[in-house]
Amino acid sequence: MEAVGEIEAEVEEKHPYLVVEGWQESPEARSYMSVLLTRNKRRSFGLLERPLQERFGEYPVLSKRLFLVGKSGVGKTSTADKLCGREISSVHVETLGIQTSLLYWPAKLLQSGKVFWLELELWDSGEREMKMFDHILPACQEATDGTIFFFSYVDRYSWDDLPHVISRTSGLDSSSLKAVVGTHADSLKREISSAEVEQFQKSTRLNVLPTGNVGCARPTQRSGRAEIAEISPFMNTLAQTLLAHELQHNSCSAVAQLITTKPSSYD
Repeated sequence: MEAVGEIEAEVEEKHPYLVVEGWQESPEARSYMSVLLTRNKRRSFGLLERPLQERFGEYPVLSKRLFLVGKSGVGKTSTADKLCGREISSVHVETLGIQTSLLYWPAKLLQSGKVFWLELELWDSGEREMKMFDHILPACQEATDGTIFFFSYVDRYSWDDLPHVISRTSGLDSSSLKAVVGTHADSLKREISSAEVEQFQKSTRLNVLPTGNVGCARPTQRSGRAEIAEISPFMNTLAQTLLAHELQHNSCSAVAQLITTKPSSYD
């Protein structure tokens, strides 16, 4: 019987894009995470800001523009707000036009022990807006690097309609990133079973990333570090999804080279 350490080493070798879970809360990560905080609150970034260049210029940055697609009300905007540290509205308001957000996230590779940054530009548009203005969908498809499809675990229709939503974006480049986010995964009123999600992943080969949206409106007394700890599992899974895609489709990039570099030591 193989030792646990040998099995883990084999997993790392086959999946070099795996990141260290919980690293963001470690003392080593403190200087990196300070970029995301201001006075112990989450810091929001404008599209023209580039906070990494001055402090972390030597670290590889994986930059991607991601288009958020899904039925109205499933939680695209609230998820983007949560990830970016913005206040979340308790009332649903249809997104007008195209809303863009800038998201930074540092992660550490399990195999090489190296640190890299995600720089994600999130593009969000309301379902009604895309139906009214037929230029929005092709414009977003052309300008972004991948698509994140959304459904809600408490909305059966959003799940049943998911294959049709994916099909309607079939004009996307076959090499572009595609992933799925399931919101309200922490709800007690879930209508979608784990077996259904597992079968969907097997048949489509698309990763489903669950995220919680219950009671996610941010209390003013809550610390930024607590918010970071809450989104850390989702962001690390997203990082692994992006890294795996980068390794498969853009193996010459700086981040892909970082992934495949063998570690000389683990300090």
